[in-house]
Amino acid sequence: MRDYEYVNGVRVRPKKSLLTRLGHTIVGALALTGVAAIVLMVSGWKPFQTSAKVKNSGSREAIIEEEEKFHGIILTNENVMTQLNEIAELMTYSQEYAGRVSVVDSLQVPYTDMDIWGTQHEIEIMYSGTIKVGYDLRELKAVVNNQKKEIYITLPKNPIVDNNLPQEKVTCVQDNNIFNPIRADEVNVRLSEVKEQQLQAAINDGIYEKANQHMREIIIKTLATVHSEYKVIFLDSVAQ
Repeated sequence: MRDYEYVNGVRVRPKKSLLTRLGHTIVGALALTGVAAIVLMVSGWKPFQTSAKVKNSGSREAIIEEEEKFHGIILTNENVMTQLNEIAELMTYSQEYAGRVSVVDSLQVPYTDMDIWGTQHEIEIMYSGTIKVGYDLRELKAVVNNQKKEIYITLPKNPIVDNNLPQEKVTCVQDNNIFNPIRADEVNVRLSEVKEQQLQAAINDGIYEKANQHMREIIIKTLATVHSEYKVIFLDSVAQ
């Protein structure tokens, strides 16, 4: 539709009313706005999604999600403890022992230390057992510093000790005496003494220190297989 006319052979534009001009201006502005919106959407700008991120940006989950997007999986204290609990059995340190011990007993003259001849009996005991030293991982603490790529481990102070001397690994050779028969509890009493002696010998030999070192090595190897970029730091060793 043409918007001009001829006056005396000359083409001239007719004067438009204010309303007509205002309407044309609004239509033009809306058209420009629509074009701009299409360009922004094609370029990937999503205003509603951005506002949602800002709204939830203060939550712990949102922070981790945002970090994972730019830096990969974020290691947390819970992640570390889950991994360590899965290999708790590997952290147990064990040491075996074996030996032979005799039980010799005779009746004595009342009120003296003199043995009565012919009343002696003897028990020869062969045994083997295992001492296990472990730790309650509920007392272990792990703190992760993702910025420095460090994992701080606080170890339990007191180990858990299991000194197992099973009956199937005990052999007895008895030389009984009719005048002084072997009592039922003699073997068990002697084995209890053996267990205490073997545990003390293991402690003197450094079994607690060996178990502690073993646990550190297992922790480092386990975490390194998944998070090799992180350094494991034991806080008690730092304090020393």
